[in-house]
Amino acid sequence: MLVLNEHRQIVACNRRAAEWLQATEPTWLGARPGEVFDCVHADVGPDGCGTGPFCITCGAVQAILESQDFSRQVVRECRVLCKGSRGVQALDLKVLATPVEVQGIRFIICAIYDISQSKRIALLNRLFFHDMLNAAGGIEGYAAMLADELHERLADDFPLRRLQDLASTLIEDLRAHRDLMYAESGDLVPEVSAFRVGQLLAELQALYQSHPAAHHRTIRLEEVWDGVLETDRRLLARVLGNMLKNALEATPEGGTVSVGCKGSTEEAAFWVRNPGVIPHEVQLQIFHRFFSTKGEPGRGIGTYSMKLLAEGYLGGRVEFTSTESDGTVFTVTIPRRRP
Repeated sequence: MLVLNEHRQIVACNRRAAEWLQATEPTWLGARPGEVFDCVHADVGPDGCGTGPFCITCGAVQAILESQDFSRQVVRECRVLCKGSRGVQALDLKVLATPVEVQGIRFIICAIYDISQSKRIALLNRLFFHDMLNAAGGIEGYAAMLADELHERLADDFPLRRLQDLASTLIEDLRAHRDLMYAESGDLVPEVSAFRVGQLLAELQALYQSHPAAHHRTIRLEEVWDGVLETDRRLLARVLGNMLKNALEATPEGGTVSVGCKGSTEEAAFWVRNPGVIPHEVQLQIFHRFFSTKGEPGRGIGTYSMKLLAEGYLGGRVEFTSTESDGTVFTVTIPRRRP
């Protein structure tokens, strides 16, 4: 945390920053941020850091100047190439510039966070999902090709069809984890398209009726409003799929899970009902991340992701009721057109 004067020079800092600065550069008072970090462009301009041609694109300079000019808090990311004992070192920083006034004198409090590690992890994750989805897509394609070509020659082509199904499941699981990771970081971009509700629910019914959780259980479509929605179909299907899977797991063998949708001029309300009742102490924590009554690794994401995707990216809301008379009903309500 640094305090800058109107000339963008460091005049004070908190103890933690002072200890670091004193250890790396004893003459940091009166310096500018790029000079403290030994930015390779800090001495290029006529008046030091912030005045050179490379400084035009510097996130730190942009944050500080905008905070000075408009008297408001500004956040920017900043990429810096620093001089070091082993050559040039790259840093990724997040800069938070906040204007303050003390006894009539204006200052900028500049908080600088090193986000290099999170940037590296994000890049590796993107590369991982890109490569894995490509590989799984190749497996799915070749499995489908083999199944089509050998269908007439094989007495039983179930293994090939099963291989194709497993590849499709792998692709969907990878996409689900990717979407959740991007959603939590704020990087998920919805893909809006128009589609009919009835077709979506019919596909989900067929897909989850063959899910292992649906063994000896029935999925029944009740009232279905067959209007058109304009939203991210894949994210909505993921929310409804999680609702269906949870409902099936909570339903005893021989039981039925009901699915339906009501539409109005402004929104559509989907529901999934099962006959079970959620204990009160579980209801209080139902949407918490990693909360699960099953105590298994990797559980506790489904209901949390419903809330995150539907409310954070579809502009809707997720609710539930659980009573002895009506069972448990999860509802997701979204606008007919994504805002």
